[in-house]
Amino acid sequence: MNIRMPSLNMVVICGNLTDDPRQNILENGVHVTNFRVASNQFYKGRDNEFHKKTCYVDVVCWRKTAEIAAERLRKGSPVMLEGELQTRSWKAQDGTTRNVLEILARRIQFLEREEGDRSSDVHPVDDSPPPDRDMADEPVYDDDIPF
Repeated sequence: MNIRMPSLNMVVICGNLTDDPRQNILENGVHVTNFRVASNQFYKGRDNEFHKKTCYVDVVCWRKTAEIAAERLRKGSPVMLEGELQTRSWKAQDGTTRNVLEILARRIQFLEREEGDRSSDVHPVDDSPPPDRDMADEPVYDDDIPF
């Protein structure tokens, strides 16, 4: 039996920033912003009491979305974002290999308006891949519908 399974990598999360965003401008002028979102889950335990569990997620934004996120977001800002999971690895100064699982933000919705702001709060990113991403890694579909 030949089963064709679709590949899907999509994340939607709502939460609050744990700290101010960190913005960098690379040598080629591309903006990148990193921040962490805390998302709370409430559940009823065996003791019949409600408990809170917090999930902390690292987020990275590129280009125009990175600029807007750095400008608009602050510690505690409520935000909803949509993106995809990605992993990165690097060698630390002590020689060990470090890994991180993070969300590559594709859309950010600010859940708190700036005073006098009447524009749309949804900011999609430039759909071009991050600078170090190889286009050969992009999926290729045989037909119009990828499933």
